[in-house]
Amino acid sequence: MKLCITASGPELDSITDSSFGRAPWLLIVDTGTMAVEAVQNSSAAARQGAGIAAAQLIADHGAEALLTGRVGPKARAALDASGIRVYEGLARETVREALQRFMNKELSAAPAGDAAPGAAGGAGGGGCQGRGMGRGQGRGQGQCGRGRR
Repeated sequence: MKLCITASGPELDSITDSSFGRAPWLLIVDTGTMAVEAVQNSSAAARQGAGIAAAQLIADHGAEALLTGRVGPKARAALDASGIRVYEGLARETVREALQRFMNKELSAAPAGDAAPGAAGGAGGGGCQGRGMGRGQGRGQGQCGRGRR
């Protein structure tokens, strides 16, 4: 299996990077042979669309799974469309340590379409929080301010 791990550098002893689209390096590891291909993420500095471009890049390199800290919703849709399984939540650890955790089956794949909370621009908490004026800003308006308790 070809596995992509987001990293801050091109070696197995590099620290993992928590952001998929903005990670400077994408390490493609063949788990059968343990061969490593270091791919520089050319879209890391893009103003927008970095995650989608990174998803296409790892798909082009044959990755079947991704280990990273978090993935935004648009990149997640691109990964799902490519059939790439996503394992989120990497801590600050070396790529080698993350790979070992994967091999030991200590990581579980996130369900398809399950982007990180708040990744779409919201607060991630849901509920009755507006994003601007006219959204029930404490004036008895909106779905939470109708006198219900």
